[in-house]
Amino acid sequence: MVEQRPMRVLIIISDRNAYWEQSWCSSEDLLPVVFNILKGNHLLKDTYNHQPRMKLLAKQKWETRIFLVFDVSSTSYGPELGHLPEENPLPNRLNMDVARTHNNNGINSFPPFVAGYTCGPPLYLNPRDPSLLL
Repeated sequence: MVEQRPMRVLIIISDRNAYWEQSWCSSEDLLPVVFNILKGNHLLKDTYNHQPRMKLLAKQKWETRIFLVFDVSSTSYGPELGHLPEENPLPNRLNMDVARTHNNNGINSFPPFVAGYTCGPPLYLNPRDPSLLL
């Protein structure tokens, strides 16, 4: 059996894509599609006989793009502390954006964290840590 290495994946959906509506309204239903695309394009590092555990972490909607962030084969994301920089072991732009969206969504929020920018910047009334707001 091959060890399944965790990875974080960013999917960008154009407003011209057939999955546009579904990607926002029922994002988690796209998990099998995402897995098949990743596997079909040899973007997974391991061999999978079945779909690995996948979790939708965050989604953002802009006028012409939807961004979805999934964890593949990862069970280590902690919704209680995932918004803190020191709890985010992968210091790249994608992970910083997930942490920021997590913080902005507020206390008692759990994945998927949502941000909609189609009508201007979203208003966050109860961020986990106001000092982390940009």
